Amino acid sequence: MSPVAQSCNSCHLYKTAFQDNLLMAVPDRSYPDDRPTLPRNTLSFFNIVYAPVFRWDGSNTDLVDVMAFPFSEANMNLGSDKPSAQATLAHRLTVDVPGYLPLFSAAYGVDLRTLDPAAVWRYAGRALMAYARLAISRDADFDRWNAGDDSAMSAQAIAGLEVFRGAGRCIACHSGPFFTDFHFHNISSALPDASGHRKDEGRALVTGKASDGGEFLTPTLRGAYDSAPYFHDGSMPGLAAVLRHLASDAVRADPNHDALVDQPITLSSDDITNLGAFLQALRGAPVDGNIVVPPPGYP
Repeated sequence: MSPVAQSCNSCHLYKTAFQDNLLMAVPDRSYPDDRPTLPRNTLSFFNIVYAPVFRWDGSNTDLVDVMAFPFSEANMNLGSDKPSAQATLAHRLTVDVPGYLPLFSAAYGVDLRTLDPAAVWRYAGRALMAYARLAISRDADFDRWNAGDDSAMSAQAIAGLEVFRGAGRCIACHSGPFFTDFHFHNISSALPDASGHRKDEGRALVTGKASDGGEFLTPTLRGAYDSAPYFHDGSMPGLAAVLRHLASDAVRADPNHDALVDQPITLSSDDITNLGAFLQALRGAPVDGNIVVPPPGYP
């Protein structure tokens, strides 16, 4: 049985908004080749505990399961499907690395050896979810400004907020306290080929509806300043590139594009600069590494 050479922190680094700044995620680098990649860009899991839907295509709505889901990715080398991955994970947590047994017993009052693989999977997901609850973006400059501290945001960031609410129409999708509507939109980030097929059909892979082709989840803008590159495939290198795309005819290149982008957006270079300043103001305070005291050793 080949070991998994990487950890959750390989793709979800807490120092970079709990993602990896790579075009595509690189999970287990030990198998099947030197740098296998997953087919999509790593989403940050900042504030994931508040989200009602997960993954770029919304294929999961269960936080416990989605925290364990990466174990079932082919490149994690645990199995070719979810049931086999569950069986392998259960074996590792009970036989290969028995040091986990007392930890789960202390945390949840269970003996993993008495549970079936699906139940062990759930407990692994619960443990990861407990950690994810700490990944909260808070105390950003915007939060302090919104609470009444007029000096918390720069004049440039305030100007960017005006563009965000007004000419940029960003708030149409990036709304609410997490700056996402948790819905799916087609902004021509996965264009169909001559036969009408896309390299990634996005939401349509879940719903089976052609009308959902090319739609992807609206990502949160909290922490987005640090989470380049952007889009489901990492095809946009920076925020300025994203904004230029949204303000160009390219956003309507997909015949199935969202009606929200039918009306052209006009952004000046100053607007783009100011929007960047506002997005920088959505950076939360650094996550305190002392919240969780790591154990003196690992099983």
